Order: sequence, then C-alpha cells, then structure tokens
Amino acid sequence: MRLDVNLLDYVLIAIYFATVLAIGLAARKRISSSLDFFLAGRGLPAWITGLAFVSANLGAIEIFGMAANGVQYGAMTVHYYWIGAVPAMVFLGIVMMPFYYRSKVRSVPEFLRKRFNGATQLLNAITFAVAQILIAGVNLYALALVMEALLGWPLPVSVVVSAVIVLAYITLGGLSSAI
Repeated sequence: MRLDVNLLDYVLIAIYFATVLAIGLAARKRISSSLDFFLAGRGLPAWITGLAFVSANLGAIEIFGMAANGVQYGAMTVHYYWIGAVPAMVFLGIVMMPFYYRSKVRSVPEFLRKRFNGATQLLNAITFAVAQILIAGVNLYALALVMEALLGWPLPVSVVVSAVIVLAYITLGGLSSAI
C-alpha cells in the first residue's frame, strides 16, 4: 500500500515539520535555566503535565501493538488497556504529578535520591535510560515503517528525519515544546 504523493503532499509535510520546529523555537525564548528546560519553569499546571504524560503513552507502539494484539487476541486486548494501563496513567497524572511538583524535583530519579539514597537514584536512572533508548528505537522503527508504507521513503531516511526533528524541537524548547 502506497499513497500517490505529489508535491502538495510533501509541502504539507514540510509545513508540519516547520511548525513543530517553530514551536520549539518559540518555547526556547522562555528558557533561561535548567528549571525552565526540564519543568517549563513550573509555569504549567500539574494537570497539563499529567495530560501530556497520558498522551505521550498513545504513540506508535500503542497504535501498532494494540492493533496487532486485537487481531491476535480479540477483545481481551481492550481489557489490558482499560483495566491495566489507563488507571495507572490516570493515577500518575492526578496523584503523582502534583506530588512531584510539590516536592520541587526535576525528575523521578531526583525524587528517589531525596526519598531514599544516591544508589537508588543511580539504579533507576540507568534502567530508565536503557529502557528509553530501546523504546525510542522501536518508536522510530514503527514510524519509519509507516512512512515507508505510505510515502515510499526508505527506512533509514525515515528514521534519521524523524530523529532529527524530535531532537531539534526538544533541544530547542525542552518540556514546553514537548507538551
């Protein structure tokens, strides 16, 4: 399955990527410290950050994974997401995010250092970093498969283009641009 793309389609894709980068540039103007970069200067309410966390868990892996599980297992897939994942994300967004905000920490590892010790923070930070690298790879691969199927772009080109765009807007605007 390939879309019949023409110049207009590529112009629209370019406008979309330019808009995403413009958001990063606009958010960059408000960054003057690590607090601004990592926590948007604590200017965003906890509920917005919680909603952003929930929406971040609805990406390519979930779309592909849930569709594939639905084909393989049927309605049982819905039970996993509605009984398992959704309550956990809602709990994190409603209960834990405000708690982290009140603790004045920039990250979960920082909270673990305050609550427990440096060894706990280090263990969490290492396992989280490894998990994020693996998840980012799977997400980029899933996006590349979509771009290859729909636009005919080669996998390596799709991965590099996607990674550069995400790296650019996150580097430029931090948490504000991501949200």
